[in-house]
Amino acid sequence: MHTNDLHSHAEPFMDRGRMVGGFSRLGHLIKTIRGNTPNTVVVDAGDMFQGTPLFTHYHGDVEVSLLNKIGYDMYTIGNHEFDDGAENLGLQLKKAKFDVLCSNIDTKSQPELDSVVKPYKIKEIAGKKVAFVGVMTPELERLSLSLGGVKIKNLDKDWIEPVREVVAKLKAEGITRIVAITHCGVDFDQQLAAGVPDLDVIVGGHSHTRLDKPIYVSHPDGSETIIVQTGSYGRTLGRLDVAIKDNGELDTAQTKYRLINITDKIVEDPEIKAYVEKKIEPLLSLRQTIVSQAEGDFDNRWAMMPWDSALGDLVTDALCQAGKEYGATICLHNRGGMRGRIEKGPITLEKVQEILPFDNRMSFATITGKALLSALEHSVSGPAGGRFLDVHGLKLGYDPTMKRGSRLVFAMAENKDGKYSPVDPLKDYKVAINNYTFHDGEGYDFKDAKKIVDSADRVAIPFRKYLENHPVVKPQTPSRIVPITDGVLSANRKDEVLAKVKNTVPGSKVQLLAGTDRGATSYGNGI
Repeated sequence: MHTNDLHSHAEPFMDRGRMVGGFSRLGHLIKTIRGNTPNTVVVDAGDMFQGTPLFTHYHGDVEVSLLNKIGYDMYTIGNHEFDDGAENLGLQLKKAKFDVLCSNIDTKSQPELDSVVKPYKIKEIAGKKVAFVGVMTPELERLSLSLGGVKIKNLDKDWIEPVREVVAKLKAEGITRIVAITHCGVDFDQQLAAGVPDLDVIVGGHSHTRLDKPIYVSHPDGSETIIVQTGSYGRTLGRLDVAIKDNGELDTAQTKYRLINITDKIVEDPEIKAYVEKKIEPLLSLRQTIVSQAEGDFDNRWAMMPWDSALGDLVTDALCQAGKEYGATICLHNRGGMRGRIEKGPITLEKVQEILPFDNRMSFATITGKALLSALEHSVSGPAGGRFLDVHGLKLGYDPTMKRGSRLVFAMAENKDGKYSPVDPLKDYKVAINNYTFHDGEGYDFKDAKKIVDSADRVAIPFRKYLENHPVVKPQTPSRIVPITDGVLSANRKDEVLAKVKNTVPGSKVQLLAGTDRGATSYGNGI
């Protein structure tokens, strides 16, 4: 059984009109299945920290205690485990009764952490030895700014090589059944499977991908690697019943997999429920403080939304408002810096902290149009995800079918009169950006920025103030970022007066742009 990206969601929560998740129900289900099923192993694929006020208040102690109480066997570290610093992570994981696995990070700079991390664990199951190997995303050093010297091994050459070496060592010891527990995301998991064919199963995390069916990666010798992942926040529990042939090989045809939805139909474990309720008590005032009302749902589906999100529009509107005194007219906010969604109804202070849980501040600065265009190009250079920027004061279109570095089709900045004109590479723009993104997070580069002012307030504070000043907020139809393929905007055929623009959001406005080169030279009214 497996979970991933629990992100401190210890309590059941409302998700699109349904009550889901909760460690008390998850714990009851795991204990019940384990009691009825011999040879069961329970693992988590990282990012148990960060995402609700529980982590902000207890710094990870609650999450580790809950995994202990449920009876997890193994876990691999996620990038958000470093959010409160590597030293804190070491102190919290010292309390773990489960094995902490990661084969491709160098933790020598952090003695406490180094003392608990193992590259692998060998476990005897049904009379056969099975090895479990932990793996971290090769993007760790780009994603976390508080590693305290922890780094990815061999990153400058081949990030897979340290894993390959561990697997070769295990094979030399006669262990032929090997499972990787990874916090890499499905794309890197597929790279890993192709690069290390001896992995039978990859239990993944990081990309928050709900895989209702496994991904199978085939190898030249006819074998396959199975990749599974549950999504996020404890909405589901993954169950993989692995079948082994008489010759010891993995029988993928007979191996069964399913996701079990954690709903209010599942009984709650009374001990875990009581523990969570006790830990929540000091935080109840956050839940009881209402700061605004939502007229509809503000969604933020990460990788499933290659356009601006309603939540991202709201957050960037709020943070740009906070930057008005510094002259900011544009706001950029990485999507990974926003968590969860706002459901229709009261917006509480607890929800504000869930939406913006990180210890990020705002940076206000003057940047060139060239730097702004570079940032927007970087935002759309991969699939929509944590790096993707939601924006205020901009409208942009991009072609996701083009090669990286050449996807931005047009970018228009709002003028003082409310109209838009193309971003000028030679012009200066005043922007509001969270300091994680501003200081190299996710690979962004603003090193040439001028007139920098760093706010002392966490980003949740100006967001709260904005909501308090707007008693009712209404989700906007996405119109700031548009993925464009097979349309005149990406082809710019000078003799074409009518073109179909596919893959846009239903209900989007059409914006008229003129120009014979890639991009646009003028902006017309929407129709």
